[in-house]
Amino acid sequence: MTIPSMQVLPRQLELDRETMRAMGRTVADLVADHLASLREQPVLTTRGRADAARAFAGPPPTTGGDFDVLLQTLREQVFDWHAREPHPGFLAFVPGCPTFPGVMGDWIATGFNFFAGVWTVAAGPNAMELAVLDWFRNWIGMPAGASGILTNGGSGATLTALVAIRHHVVGDDAGKLPKLVVYTSRQAHSAVTRAAWIAGVPRANVRAIDCDEQHRLRVPLLAEAIRRDREAGLIPMVVAASAGTTNTGAVDPLHAIADLCARESLRFHVDAAYAGFGVLTARGRALLDGLGRADTVVLDPHKTLFVPFECGCLMVRDPALLSDAFRIFPEYLHDVRPGEEEVNFADRGEQLTRYARALKVWLTVSYYGTDSIAAALDGCFDLAAHAERLVRAERSLEVLSSAQFGILCFRAHPPGITDAAALDALNERINGEINAAGSLFVSSTRLNGAYSLRICVNSFRTVAADVERVVQIAARTAAAFAG
Repeated sequence: MTIPSMQVLPRQLELDRETMRAMGRTVADLVADHLASLREQPVLTTRGRADAARAFAGPPPTTGGDFDVLLQTLREQVFDWHAREPHPGFLAFVPGCPTFPGVMGDWIATGFNFFAGVWTVAAGPNAMELAVLDWFRNWIGMPAGASGILTNGGSGATLTALVAIRHHVVGDDAGKLPKLVVYTSRQAHSAVTRAAWIAGVPRANVRAIDCDEQHRLRVPLLAEAIRRDREAGLIPMVVAASAGTTNTGAVDPLHAIADLCARESLRFHVDAAYAGFGVLTARGRALLDGLGRADTVVLDPHKTLFVPFECGCLMVRDPALLSDAFRIFPEYLHDVRPGEEEVNFADRGEQLTRYARALKVWLTVSYYGTDSIAAALDGCFDLAAHAERLVRAERSLEVLSSAQFGILCFRAHPPGITDAAALDALNERINGEINAAGSLFVSSTRLNGAYSLRICVNSFRTVAADVERVVQIAARTAAAFAG
């Protein structure tokens, strides 16, 4: 029987070495040119959904296209329309500012397509992940034997922790779920509340404890809430403290909370996603003292360790907390059951097929060394402190939360202006004027009900002139308003 020849031969998926090299060089040049020219680019460009959708309307192609043509489409329709978070003027939210070796780690992990879920098929990448986790353990002061897992981000790490803690507390007894209580502060990241909901804790049972003047959880109020809940027949499950809040960089009283959790037999969880790697600096170690006493700690290498998205981390005092909650061995995985000294990371979280995130961490830290990374963090912290000094020197501006871990909250408050709505409107206008320039981007928050301008310096490219410009625009606009 003769097989009829096809009229059109589809493009083969296998590419020859020279084609792959040419494509790779093109992409490497593209990324290098982008990163090297960030200061000349606008910090943010955006467009409406309808306009953006038109660029990609229509069915997918049935035949292949030219790679250079496809890259040109990306240049016009994707690269021009986004926030450039590694930009020196990106001072909003919590910026991500990866190093180029970290980018290369991502590329290598993707190119080799490591399957990092089980040891047998990824002994090299998983050994590297265990080594990276042990670096983190040592940095934050957890005892020998503590370990964890790299995740897609802080939210994923928080969810993994709360699911594991829930399993530890009530096992498979679903009837106890309505009685579980999670305690956190009003300044905690929304990921804590969302994770509690997903883990099965009733929304009414997530306690947001009030904070003191420095935006730290009030431990006496926490103790009282735990007492009341026990008397009501509820089951206190975990205290989720913050070590560097997103709003202000505040650190809850870690030692006092650890002592309370020990007395009450509660799990002690700490969200150190933003500020945790501040322990590499002298000032950060002092502020984060007590972090190593936690049962579970969330860290985000894709924030203050300067690696690309997505890379979070959950550190656990006793790794059995994770394996007890997540380990499962269906028939099709019996061939990859780990040995006594081996680790299947699929046993420590919800992912079986998982990405080898350790490469970008290992390459970044190994290329620069911890001294250089600590110096970069110190530089970010210094710039926020410099901005605070400038704000305090202006009569029309006031600090709402002192600089900590690179975060500063302040507002315009011209003398004699007392109307809260007018002050909010003024500061919202200042926010818009700062961002309208195109070279700066800041965000806002609310502290004690007041609209606050907020800068977060988390880029090794940011310099003093950038934060000075923010304060200058705020002062000039406030003076004009008062006049």
